[in-house]
Amino acid sequence: MDNEFLKAFLKTGLFEIGDSDDRLEKLRKSIAELQKNFEEDYSLLPKYTLVAIDPTISVDEPALLETETIVTKYWETLRSKYPEMPRNILRGVILNAINNVGISDPIAARIIYLTALNLYPYVKLNKEKETVKSLLQELGDIAEEDAIKEWSFVEEEPSLKLPTLKIASLQFGDIKLDKEKLLPNLRAAMTNSPSGHNTQHGGTSTWGEHFVTNTAKGIESSFNDALKEFNQSFNQSSLESPINKFFTAFKKSLDNNLKSAFTSLTSVERRSKLLWWKESLYSSSLKKSYRELESSSLPIVMGVDLNSLIPEVTPISVDYLLRDTIFLLKEKKDTPVTFGDFIKDISQKSLKEKLKGFFLELNEEKGRISITDFIGLLLNDRVTVNELQNRTGIKEKDVSSLGELAVTMLHDLLTKRLISN
Repeated sequence: MDNEFLKAFLKTGLFEIGDSDDRLEKLRKSIAELQKNFEEDYSLLPKYTLVAIDPTISVDEPALLETETIVTKYWETLRSKYPEMPRNILRGVILNAINNVGISDPIAARIIYLTALNLYPYVKLNKEKETVKSLLQELGDIAEEDAIKEWSFVEEEPSLKLPTLKIASLQFGDIKLDKEKLLPNLRAAMTNSPSGHNTQHGGTSTWGEHFVTNTAKGIESSFNDALKEFNQSFNQSSLESPINKFFTAFKKSLDNNLKSAFTSLTSVERRSKLLWWKESLYSSSLKKSYRELESSSLPIVMGVDLNSLIPEVTPISVDYLLRDTIFLLKEKKDTPVTFGDFIKDISQKSLKEKLKGFFLELNEEKGRISITDFIGLLLNDRVTVNELQNRTGIKEKDVSSLGELAVTMLHDLLTKRLISN
């Protein structure tokens, strides 16, 4: 557990546990249990992240209540000391738990970072602002470093490293004919054949056939015995082991070179797709140019389209590509828009029917959800605009831009893919 982060959060003074080591240990145990829950189920991370970074989160928030249940397991007198919901203590427990998960796994770091980044500009953090900011910076660095590896070119010239084939312990026995076995057969071959001699004793005569048969039998038997002993003297593993070792090392070197080459080719292909997407301004989902679409639909449509072109692990530069594409598409005008106006625009009947098809899977869980999940519910008549702040932490009057809204959409879509994988 990262105790340094816990100490930093305690120094914010958001809650006071005094000099009690006992209370500190209870908090550590609570953090450890919640951390374990996150590690077993990454789908919890977005909801708890959105709760943890919002100082105004409702005391009825399910994630807070679930966290309180964990804390009171170790700190039974929690409500005796804090009669009202100790929101900041519970947020501190959640922040520490997600920090511990994030710094230990780049995938978790990416989920937390992308989720928090969408809400962070709109929450008014108090004394914990610098602590939360440092958490996001660290997790963002972890996620970015992992993405750079995923998208990097291999500049080093491939070099196939061949091992040396060494057969050091290979030994063969001597091949020797056993004269004691051969001589009796030779002697038998030189004796008269059972039918005796005739006028011709060699060649194709009876004696000749008798001689050849017995001689061949003697030589064959002696050679077979000698080769059998030779074969028994040969240790098969002494030859197989070094050969297998050689080809195992050869395969490993070849695989590494092929992997490096494939990584570079994949990186080139990804970049080519993105450049073509930016140049063509073509929506693969709607089968038309983005120039033909209403401005307020662009964040949703372009966010979805770009999400289909990239892997779930992406560098931050992809966000800038999306922003810049919308910026150029709107004739280099980055006009601010309030969330209230944006939601009002996409709720118009004609546009609503076009966009609701982008939200086939709805998140109808109670409590805090992402802005993308909220838009999906809104377009499918599950929520109203009046619920925006309570469900997302974002106010109707909060200002963004089409480019930022598109990036927010992309972040949420990537997060869902990371969780599902």
